[in-house]
This record gives sequence, C-alpha cells and structure tokens, in this order.
Amino acid sequence: MKYSQFLRTLYLTLCSGILFLAPQTFAAEVASGAEIINNNCARCHNSRPIQEFSIQEWSVIMPHMREKAHLTGKETEAVMEFLKTISSVPDKNTADDVAILVMNGGELMAKYGCQGCHSFNGQGGALGPPLDNTVELKGADFVIKKLTDPQFNNPTSAMPKMPLTVAEIDALVDFLKQKK
Repeated sequence: MKYSQFLRTLYLTLCSGILFLAPQTFAAEVASGAEIINNNCARCHNSRPIQEFSIQEWSVIMPHMREKAHLTGKETEAVMEFLKTISSVPDKNTADDVAILVMNGGELMAKYGCQGCHSFNGQGGALGPPLDNTVELKGADFVIKKLTDPQFNNPTSAMPKMPLTVAEIDALVDFLKQKK
C-alpha cells in the first residue's frame, strides 16, 4: 500500500511540476523567436510589420528562410511560436476576466519577447529602440498608444501589434515606469 501511495504522490508531483514549468518554457520560446528574428531576419530584410503576412503565409516562408538563413529546426519552431503568439487576438468577451490573471510587466515582456527587438537594462535586441526611460521620456499615453497601434507614429514601424489586453498594457506601462 505504501509503495502505491508513493508512486501516486510521485506522479502527482511530477505532473504539477510539468504544469508549472510549461508556461515558463513557452515564454522562453517566444522570447527566443523574437531574438532570432532580430539577430537573423533583420540582417537582410528591411524592418516591416510582422502582420504583413498571415500565419499560413509564414508557415510557407519559414522553411525557405530556414535554408537561406541556416536556422535550425528548433530556431524555426521558436520563430513560428513567436509569430503565433503575436498573431493571436485576445477574446474581447473575457478581457475583464483575464485582468484577474494578468502577469507582471517583466513576465509580459518575456511572454511577448519584447527584448528580442528592444534592449532593456542593457540587455536585448537592437532592432527597436531601448525601453529604458521610455515612459519618462515619451509619456504613458505614448506608450499605451504604441502598444495599441504600433504604426500610429510611423507607418513603416516593424513593431508587431501584440494581442495585449488593456490590463496587460497597464501592467507593462507600470513596469516600465518603475524601471528608470
């Protein structure tokens, strides 16, 4: 009896550990995908909005670019995960319910791979402008507008429109305010 209880406890512990680690692993893949775009795609291609192509079109483009850019299979998958993440649309009907589950700004930056293109605290990409002091220099309204409509001030901006809820935008702005 004790042995079977031990196995059951071990099984439940492992399952809960997997469930706990899965979101962190997913966020790392998304961040990695953004970094791969910044470090590889941006070397040859002009900055353009990622939403210029649909997920179906990206699924055709990526195998071709995998060969041209000498990407590994895992790197290609990470880019596709990033593209899928930023292409998803938050459900407007549950936006208020989602607010209860909002991550903090640092977790959201990891989830959406912001540092794949932007530097922050001296780390990250160079495709987009640094995020240090952004709220202080440009104002919270500018950052909110940029997160809501990335091309509002520059129609050729490569920044993708992220599927952010209002609560997530507020969390990101609050996080960037605190990190001066």
